[in-house]
Amino acid sequence: MTINFSDYPCEFCGKTSTNFVYAAFVCDDPECIEKARVERGGPGGHMKRKAEGKPIIPLDSEDSRKN
Repeated sequence: MTINFSDYPCEFCGKTSTNFVYAAFVCDDPECIEKARVERGGPGGHMKRKAEGKPIIPLDSEDSRKN
């Protein structure tokens, strides 16, 4: 199965994505890639969250942050 990146916008700026890094569709802009890294917690960020007793999938919406 192949992924057509042009079907997905960059999660940070809205441009057409060209990469999937740190569990995010991103464009080639280094700033967007860095934002994805920071949001994820870097390589192994999901394991760090698990060790802290947090869910491994970061919560995105305002409604879910209130809970």
